Amino acid sequence: MKTILITGINGFLGSHLAKKLKEEYNIIGLEYSLENLDRISSENFLVYSSKDSLEEIFEQNNIFAVIHAATLYRRSNTPIENIIATNILLPVKLYELANSFNVNLFVNTDSFFNNSKYNYSYLPDYTLSKKHSIEWLKLMQGNCKLVNMKIFHMYGPNDAPNKFVPQIVKKLQENEPYIDTTQGEQTRDFVFIDDVVSSYSYVLKSYLILPTGYIEYQVGTGKSNSIKDFILTVQKLTKSSTELRFGAVPYRENEIMESVADTSLLQNLGWISNYALKEGIKKCL
Repeated sequence: MKTILITGINGFLGSHLAKKLKEEYNIIGLEYSLENLDRISSENFLVYSSKDSLEEIFEQNNIFAVIHAATLYRRSNTPIENIIATNILLPVKLYELANSFNVNLFVNTDSFFNNSKYNYSYLPDYTLSKKHSIEWLKLMQGNCKLVNMKIFHMYGPNDAPNKFVPQIVKKLQENEPYIDTTQGEQTRDFVFIDDVVSSYSYVLKSYLILPTGYIEYQVGTGKSNSIKDFILTVQKLTKSSTELRFGAVPYRENEIMESVADTSLLQNLGWISNYALKEGIKKCL
């Protein structure tokens, strides 16, 4: 059974990947801290700490592929060097080792925020770090095939409660008196976590036919929905009495008004999205 190293294995994406891919692969993980592995507490994955020697991880395991799912968003009290360490230095070091230890595939996790067309004011530190990590990885290209998974608006069960989708769902389920929001005209390609996980699975299975060097896959449904439509859909499904105050909040500076994934390259591998917005929200509920 081939071994896959997943960084950020206790994260939202990493934990879903590990639980699904364990059916076909031996899963090992890497986490910043081993003190709280709540999302994978029922599993018996071998999980290393980022304080361990990365080189020893590769020496001790015959690794087929690395999935870099760990990421760090800058909060008000997060030192900038932590962003650089997790989002740039870690993937660069891992890819360097992957080339040295003849790993077949390195799969990097990216965001649709990281787009040269956008000058979005939201999470600028995170976006810049993702851009720089890709530039370094491409510069370092070796025998290990390099895949960048650019994920659009991912959502699903067990996500961080402070993110947009869990917040909206919780407020509507609890029938909060009102929700202040923007006009909601901006569109997003909402992609359910199970679809994201299956896209990684297709890439792993297709590693032999992947081009040598670098390739990027956009991960989404290929269809976009407005923020307003999303909120109204959740309200309808929850039968919530919450008053929706569209327009009460201004748009962010340089707001991304249109966003949709081009999934044609993934479809060439045989992948398709299985969850439309309504079905995905029902799974969350």
